[in-house]
Amino acid sequence: MTIEVRSDLSDLRVETREGAEGGAQSRTIIGYAAKFDKWSEPIMGWFRERIARDAFNNTDMSDAIMCFNHEVNSILARTASGTLKLSTDQTGLRFEFEAPATNLGNDMLELVRRGDISKCSFKFTVDRDSWTYADKNNGLQYDERTVEHISKLYDVSLVVYPAYKDTEASVRQLEERKAEWLRSQHPQGVCLSSDSRKRLVEYLNLKNR
Repeated sequence: MTIEVRSDLSDLRVETREGAEGGAQSRTIIGYAAKFDKWSEPIMGWFRERIARDAFNNTDMSDAIMCFNHEVNSILARTASGTLKLSTDQTGLRFEFEAPATNLGNDMLELVRRGDISKCSFKFTVDRDSWTYADKNNGLQYDERTVEHISKLYDVSLVVYPAYKDTEASVRQLEERKAEWLRSQHPQGVCLSSDSRKRLVEYLNLKNR
C-alpha cells in the first residue's frame, strides 16, 4: 500500500492552565491531525477528499511519532513511549503531547505560541476508499474520494508548508489507479470533458507512447 501525506490547518495551540496565575501556559501542544467529513481543497488540481468518521477505527497507531516536517530525526513525541496521545472525537483525530525540554521542543513551543507554525500533517496508508468520478451526469467539478479506513498511521507532524514530494508521489499512484479504471470503462479511448482531468489525460497519453 502507498504511503500518503495530507496537511490541514489543525486548530494547533498550546494548552492554557486553568486557574494559573496570569493564565500561564503549559508545554502541552494540542490539535487535530485530521477532521472528519470535511471536503479538502482540490488536491493536485483534480480531486478532493474527505475522511470518514470511522476511518481510524482499529488503525495501527502503536508506534506513531510526532515530528517536525516529517523528519524522523526531529522527533517530539511517540505513542510507543506514551509521550504522544492520539484519540478520536466528533471532530477528528486529536493529538496531544508535551514539548520536550530540547532545543527543538523549545523552538516548536515558541513558534506554535506565536502562530508561525499553524499546520499539521500526517502520514498514513489507506486500505479502503471509495470514489465518485466527475462527469456530465453528476455535474461534479472534481473527482471525490472518501477515505473509509486508514490501516496505519506513521507520523503526525508540525509543518511549515503542506506540500511534500511524498504527497505528489502518493497522488501519482492514485492517478495510475484511476487510469486503469478509465481504460476499463473506455477501451476505445478516454474522452473526458472536465477541466480537472486535463492533467490526467496528458498522463495517459504519455503512458501510452
